[in-house]
Amino acid sequence: MDIIDQLSIALGFATLAGLNLYLTVFVTGLAVRFHWIVLSADYQDLDVLAHPAVLVAAGIFFLLEFFSDKIPWVDSLWDTVHTVIRPVGGAFLAVQTLGETEPAFDVIIALLAGSATLASHGFKASTRLAVNASPEPVSNVAVSVTEDVVVLGGLSLMTISPKLAGLLALIFLSLVIFFAPRLLRRIKAFTSLLYHKLATPASDAEACFKQHSKLSPDEDVVLTRVLDGSRPDILWAVTCITGRVKKITGLRPNFRVKISGESSSPGQLHFLINRRGGIVHQALCLNGLEIVHEARFLSEDVVLYSLEDKHKLVLRFHRGERKVAEEVVRRIKGLRTTNGKGATIEQGVMSIES
Repeated sequence: MDIIDQLSIALGFATLAGLNLYLTVFVTGLAVRFHWIVLSADYQDLDVLAHPAVLVAAGIFFLLEFFSDKIPWVDSLWDTVHTVIRPVGGAFLAVQTLGETEPAFDVIIALLAGSATLASHGFKASTRLAVNASPEPVSNVAVSVTEDVVVLGGLSLMTISPKLAGLLALIFLSLVIFFAPRLLRRIKAFTSLLYHKLATPASDAEACFKQHSKLSPDEDVVLTRVLDGSRPDILWAVTCITGRVKKITGLRPNFRVKISGESSSPGQLHFLINRRGGIVHQALCLNGLEIVHEARFLSEDVVLYSLEDKHKLVLRFHRGERKVAEEVVRRIKGLRTTNGKGATIEQGVMSIES
């Protein structure tokens, strides 16, 4: 075997470990123990996976993951716990694949393999968060089974064509890195909602609005420019996290935003979003939109939607902010005008540089 094959197999192990570490270890150990594959001299260090104790431990943990992966939100909690475990396991598998090498080279490979596993794990975790947002449990089972099939197929391909398996793993990781900002925002939003569900008591609506009613200096400058130099007269303001966004240009999911009503622009909901490079303003016309409150497992959602044009925007508040969400619905309805049809989004300008 040449070094390219070894590196390809090491990369394959690291990538698959991010999807299901225990299945990767268990199946590889079984294959070695029952001679489904014959290890060449270059891969003798993988013999440790065939040890009975390793097989029993990997099998037990795989069964736990097999069932937890199919229960909504339990799968995300399991992924959170394994944010450290999977990268360590992926790094170990990659180092064992390369056999006896220089210690410095082992450290480099461990760091690279751990990063690859973490990227794969991030993709898995963020995908589960998106699936858990759906009301039915069937998608969780489908995604879990698909992941297991991918792991089994990947292990099989590694025995047939290591270079092809390594190439596919590299393409997959490149796509994950490209979409990393979206994945990180989704994970950050989930972590925030979970933390507040577990640790934060119920919030008082009036106190919450009072806390966020004032704009920061940068937000004040941006909104003043949008209003053609007129000083904004803020009726109310509150901070939330954007959820699902459908057919509304300019807003994206999993951003922390400040929403507000302003007296000189009735019928509009203003969004102030702190992105890289500065504050961005968006103004959503409320004509033709329905506004409702929906209680979720991790959040209190304010949903703005249109049956006619199929626009949809979800604003997510922490689980203890039920009264806040209900008050937001009432206040947004107070901004809505009766004339006009459809929902439109007006693109603001990025005018404050960070």
